[in-house]
Amino acid sequence: MWALRAVGLVFLSGVIWQRAPSDAVWVGFGTLALGALLATALERRARALTSTLLGLIVDNAITGAVLWSLQGAAWAYWLLLVPLFHALLRSGVAGALLGGVAGAGTVAAVAFFLTNEPFPSDPQSLSWLAGMLGLGVALGWAHHRRVQAEQNALLQQAEQAISASEAAERRIRESYRELTHHYRRLEAHLTTLQDATELLCALQQARDPDLLYQAILERLRARFGASGGALYLTDETGALLRLASAIGSLESLTHRTTLTPARPFQKKPPPQVVADRLRAEALRCERLAEAHGTPLERADALVQPLLSEGRILGAVVLSTRAESGFTPETRARLRALTPYLAGVLTLSEQLRLMGTRLAETQLLYDMETLLFSADSIPSLAQHALNLVKTLLPYEHAQLLLKRGDQLEVVAQVGMPPDLRAALPALIASPSEPVPQRGQIFDESHAQAAQFAPLTSLAVAPLRGGIRVQGVIALGRTEPPPFNELDLELLQTLAFQLTSILERAQLLSDLERLATTDGLTGLYNYRHFQERYREEVNLCRRYQHPLAVMLIDLDGFKQVNDEYGHLEGDYLLVQLSETLQQVLRSTEFIARYGGDEFVVLMPSTNLQGGVAAARRVAHAVQNTTFLDTAGNPRLKISVSIGVAAYPNSTDDPAQLLEKADEALEIAKRSGRNQVVALENTA
Repeated sequence: MWALRAVGLVFLSGVIWQRAPSDAVWVGFGTLALGALLATALERRARALTSTLLGLIVDNAITGAVLWSLQGAAWAYWLLLVPLFHALLRSGVAGALLGGVAGAGTVAAVAFFLTNEPFPSDPQSLSWLAGMLGLGVALGWAHHRRVQAEQNALLQQAEQAISASEAAERRIRESYRELTHHYRRLEAHLTTLQDATELLCALQQARDPDLLYQAILERLRARFGASGGALYLTDETGALLRLASAIGSLESLTHRTTLTPARPFQKKPPPQVVADRLRAEALRCERLAEAHGTPLERADALVQPLLSEGRILGAVVLSTRAESGFTPETRARLRALTPYLAGVLTLSEQLRLMGTRLAETQLLYDMETLLFSADSIPSLAQHALNLVKTLLPYEHAQLLLKRGDQLEVVAQVGMPPDLRAALPALIASPSEPVPQRGQIFDESHAQAAQFAPLTSLAVAPLRGGIRVQGVIALGRTEPPPFNELDLELLQTLAFQLTSILERAQLLSDLERLATTDGLTGLYNYRHFQERYREEVNLCRRYQHPLAVMLIDLDGFKQVNDEYGHLEGDYLLVQLSETLQQVLRSTEFIARYGGDEFVVLMPSTNLQGGVAAARRVAHAVQNTTFLDTAGNPRLKISVSIGVAAYPNSTDDPAQLLEKADEALEIAKRSGRNQVVALENTA
């Protein structure tokens, strides 16, 4: 803007000189020039409304004087738009309104000096007076709407982030409520077991489940005079009795009795049928034992199913070689002790489940903290896989996210096969590479070769709402294979991980929007100032060299005037891409404002900065930029000012100012050149 003021003042000085006016006119011209200098200085110092108002007064005074000297030429009225748009860019709505009022006042003043009428009456002056007022109001309204829309968009994003955080907090609270519920059940079982003090005292040292089961059998064999004992427990599905522990003459038992019928429509066998099967197996094992030559017919076995709410928890088997076998009193004693045994086993199961739930809750909490400890989404995903391994052991794992229609591996553990090619074949859906639900694949699958050498593969989708964003896959090469409970836990963790990844992406997007220019994608002015202060502090502390390059497009206003602002914006985008290609990745490029760019070059002296600036100028001059239709159309050059510490100044905080001075010299010297400012002190 200062250049336009200078042009206006030069033009007015020529007109005044030709007309040979009085000294009063020269005094007025001098006052106007001083006002222009003051307005320029204030505008460069701060973007306050007072400086904008002073600039409007000076700019409109200069424009009015030009209009008056041109006798109100119709084309000259368009000059009134320059102060208006300048005020809009500096002060927004207030600047637009003040610019409209100032422009209208200038029209009225020019009309008065030309016609000596107190109020303009000619159509041209009236139309421009109304037009300036209306344009000021319209531009102020449009700017207010745009700012309000941007604020609303940011508020909406913030509300979404808060909603996601609140949802995660609710899930954590639900997990803690579930944990509290299990603790209450534990207290109820402890109260029930108070009557079995002797049994609990004998078992209080047994913390490990295997040691606990062996201690139970040892206590039972001592109390009931048995020669052997075995404890069967149901598995997680409740369909299979497995041998948990065996001692004495029954130590060789390895038999497993299934509770699931051979045909699915049949009911599970009743407890008595199960007891008969276990008794026959115990007798066979007892009679095969060679102990003191006991006759085969004297062996006896006692089987007591352990029931809880009609469900079989397991069974206790005792055997003896006593001549009378187990007496009815002994059988009654075992039946009386059964509720306490069931309580002990239930307690053990609850402790195991509680430990599992605690581990799950801790894992969910640790995954939540990843959002604030990981610096990128791949790092977050890698940490998440390592956390999952503590609860769901595996040898190999992959986490894949969708990028368009393709899957991208963002984290992995071990050396799993590439599941991007295997998943479509496994789920029999070439068009959809991501499964819509959790699945388990084992060696019996028809496409098992696709995930070899894994013998068991658990896959769960990362689902955000109704949209699948990726997949997490865990693989094992050693038994046991994954089961349905493992898959259910994996799907729960996948849901939590999806929420964390979504929030991490949202935070990343918000951070990027706060530091980059919306048009060019380069760093914005605010982030440049922060980085500039950091580099200045480093220079002061370590005496490292630092170079600054200010770049200004030559004739950019003509591009906007001739081709339109849309083409001008596209030119700026292409220029930013050119700068990124020519300059090194270690150099900080930012949009300084309008058609000006700034480059920070750490550890670079003046000679290196000039070399980089010449590369930029040469690349721009030899590039034919495209228009929005994709046709090579626009040629443009740049003026570059370079300053470096310590070559240009002893104070690194003055580098930007020195580079600006060099840029001004380059523009005054004909543009399309590189000027470096050296320290001559």
